[in-house]
Amino acid sequence: MAEGYNATLVSRELEPRIEEYSRSLPDGYSVEISGESEQVNDLVKQMLEMAALALLFIYLVMVAQFQSLLSPFIILFTIPLAFTGGMIGLLVAGEQLSMLSMLGFVILMGTVVNNGIVFVDYTNQLRIGGLNRHDALVATGKTRMRPILMTALTTILAMSMMIFGSGMASQLGRGMSIVIAGGLLYATLMTLYIVPIMYDVLFKKPPINVDVGSDTDEAIDDAAEYLEKMGLEKQ
Repeated sequence: MAEGYNATLVSRELEPRIEEYSRSLPDGYSVEISGESEQVNDLVKQMLEMAALALLFIYLVMVAQFQSLLSPFIILFTIPLAFTGGMIGLLVAGEQLSMLSMLGFVILMGTVVNNGIVFVDYTNQLRIGGLNRHDALVATGKTRMRPILMTALTTILAMSMMIFGSGMASQLGRGMSIVIAGGLLYATLMTLYIVPIMYDVLFKKPPINVDVGSDTDEAIDDAAEYLEKMGLEKQ
């Protein structure tokens, strides 16, 4: 391939011409595209299967932890936001969608849900403690903004070493790093807006008090702690 051309895109342009040429071939002859284009198509298919399997496992793990089908569903709304941020990052940086960048999307699926888990879990705890839905969402946005931002920033700063590095390893992994950093940045900002809206629209029933065992009987009551803090501040 000449510089500046993509084998997959060129093969798509060749396919109609090859099909037209194949009609005039004698019996027993066939023409097909192979080589780099075929390998890329196989890798894309495998990556999509891996992403679908990862999404299923992430959902099942969260269902087991939350003992609810709805809470994980709300958290999964952060994944499309992360994918959007990753694509925006690639466009801004002028990077092509390579196999490593697609791997970055798979990694992003397991990373970006952390913010949603922190938000939804704390909101559920506040509602179980006695707060109504709206007050619990507002309280979660105020008290969990710092840990959510810290979690995202640590990963983004770690990825920045590969984004701005000049070594061979940095050049190979730049696309993946841009996807992870861009997806996390965009999804983190949107999580503080989209997740509360989806929670308020979909999660109207009181959450279930998850039984995590007898070793946590002396765990801090999040709702009581927050109400006590708010009462002290008002005084």
